Parts: sequence; C-alpha cells; structure tokens
Amino acid sequence: MALLRLLKRLAKATLYLVVLVVLIPVLGLAYGFATTSAPETAMGQAAVPPAAIGERLRKEISDYQRPEESTYLTYPEWAIVYAAREYAGFVAGRRESGFPYWAYVGRFWQDYATMIRASSAYPFNGEYHLMLVVIGTSHTIEHVLQWAYENTIGRLTEWTSGQPTAADGYLAATAAEYAAFLDQVPWYEFPYAGKRAGLLDLEKPGADDAIRTTERKAAYGLAYTIKQVYADLIRAGLAASSAPAELDIHVWAKGPVGETVRGEADTALELDFGADGAVFVTKRYQVFTDMIPRLIAKGVSFVEIGGNDEILMTVLSNAEIEAPAGTALLFSYEVPAEPALRRTGLVARVDALHIAIPALTAKAARLEHVYDY
Repeated sequence: MALLRLLKRLAKATLYLVVLVVLIPVLGLAYGFATTSAPETAMGQAAVPPAAIGERLRKEISDYQRPEESTYLTYPEWAIVYAAREYAGFVAGRRESGFPYWAYVGRFWQDYATMIRASSAYPFNGEYHLMLVVIGTSHTIEHVLQWAYENTIGRLTEWTSGQPTAADGYLAATAAEYAAFLDQVPWYEFPYAGKRAGLLDLEKPGADDAIRTTERKAAYGLAYTIKQVYADLIRAGLAASSAPAELDIHVWAKGPVGETVRGEADTALELDFGADGAVFVTKRYQVFTDMIPRLIAKGVSFVEIGGNDEILMTVLSNAEIEAPAGTALLFSYEVPAEPALRRTGLVARVDALHIAIPALTAKAARLEHVYDY
C-alpha cells in the first residue's frame, strides 16, 4: 500500500509538472500579445528584378530560395542570444542577483508574439513554431530558477564574500565566452562539461571567501551538468529528425560585386549577369551581418538575399529613431540590463538596405544583426 501511495504521489507530481510546463508558453504568449501591438508594414514597393534571372537562380541553385517568414521567426532565437550577451555584460561588473531575469522572460514572449503577427501573411511553419515554444519554455524555466536561486542562496553568499571571488570571475568569463560562441554556433554545441571541469578544478586564492567559492562550484557545477545532458539530448534529437542547418546564404547584388567579395573570407562569386548584377555565396549569421556595411561602403546594393526582397534587421542606439526610407518599424524597447540602450527592429526592402543602413548609422544607430532566414 505504501508503494502504491508513493506511485500515486509521483504520478500526481508528474502531472502537475507537465501542466506547469504546458502553461508556460500559453501564459507567455498571452502576456506577449497583451503587451505588444500590430507592427507597421508600409515601407514602399520593391523594384521588380528581371524574372528570367530569378527563375534561373531558383532552378540552378538548389538552396537559393529560403522561406521569407524565417527572417521573422529567427528573431526570437536571437533574442535568447542577446539575453546571454547582456547577462555576460552585466555580471562582468555587477552581481548576479541584480540581473533582471523576469524582464528577459517577458521580453522573449513579447518578441515571439510580435513575430507571429509579422509573419501571419505567410504559410504557418509548424516545425519552427514548435522549436520556438520549446526554447522559450526552456529560457523561461532557466531564468526563473536562476532568479530564485540568486536572490536567496546566491544573495546570502554575496553577503558573506563581500566581493567577487575567483569562481565569480570564472563564471563571468564563461558567460562572455558563451555569448560570443552563440554568434555562429548553436547553444547545444557549447562545451558545458569542459567548463564544469574548469570550475571544479579552480583553486581558491587565500583571500577568497570559502563559502561563496564552494557555493558557486556546487550550484554552477550542477547547472553545467544539467545543461550538458540537455544539450546532448537536443543534439541527438536533431541528428535523428532534422536535416543539417544550411550555413550558406546566396545573395544577388549590383555594383562592383566580383571585385568586392573577392577579399571576403568564405565567399565566392557564383554567377555574373553584367548590368543586372551578380550572385555570390557566403556564410550566414553574424559573419554576413558584419559583411553588409563593408559591401555597401564599396558601392554594392542588393537585389535579393536568400531569394527574398524583404528582411528584418535590428539596430542599437541611445535614443529612439525613426524608420528610414524603405523600412518599417516592428518594435523598439529599452534593453532590460542596460536601459540607456535601445534595440529597434526594422523590416526593410532588400533593395533599400544600401540607403537605409547608412541613414541609420548617420543617426548614431549601430547595426546589430540582419536576420538572414
């Protein structure tokens, strides 16, 4: 009978846990939709490129055309990257207990709700939305648990130590390494096990507080263990059910394309159409974002990126900015960990990027990322 009662309690606890996990995205999206509004869409009509060239590119280059809705749906993934980056910047000089964990939970669901609205005219991408629900739920659980821990036991050991320990420095450096890692590589490839080993092997300087050092090693050693197990599961699941991510992007551009891309790493000219432009292939993600202003500065303009004429980008600035010609405002908000800084999301015509990006730079806005599908 005792065993039966125990099994019933375990079953009930499991049910409660499942219900709680399911409620996270439901409540998160309810909050996101309630606290955001429909985005602007007016950004002018893009020029129509030669149809014959477009047809040829889609026929000859198998992965030339990428789903245009992905420029929106990829943004919530990057919002998690930004949360990691801003956490790393915060703990580099401040204590973990002061980080605005709840603000980043809410921010993810607001961003996701905004992107659902922005992509509503496209076919529903169920696989992508499932992935966003999973990572949003994980992001929420991780931040809530870390908030609860750092504002109880963590805050207590902050008080006993008085100042950061070598273990705090190690964790801050690991957070910065993780944030930089995410610019080009999925989170589940991060070597959590190696970082756990480095943390546990760290020697305590004589002046460091023993309680804080022991607590940091125990708490984050366990956290890295859990993350490594979770990462291994995700990696195995993706290997079994998904094709590898396309790491290249094909770009149709005009101007001195061949001459300009020749000096870019991992970039090659594919086709040259003379006055109608040329197509080159390069690496996606932050590498491509960083390349775009260099190409524009050398006289290159864009016709299609990933086979599309519309793309999302974000910029950082110290003040609100107006959307330049050829773009429309999707969102603008203060960065939770750095309220003096604003992140603004703009949907842009691809053929207007060579005008819009310099215009934003002139307004002291820094290009953060172009979301290349």
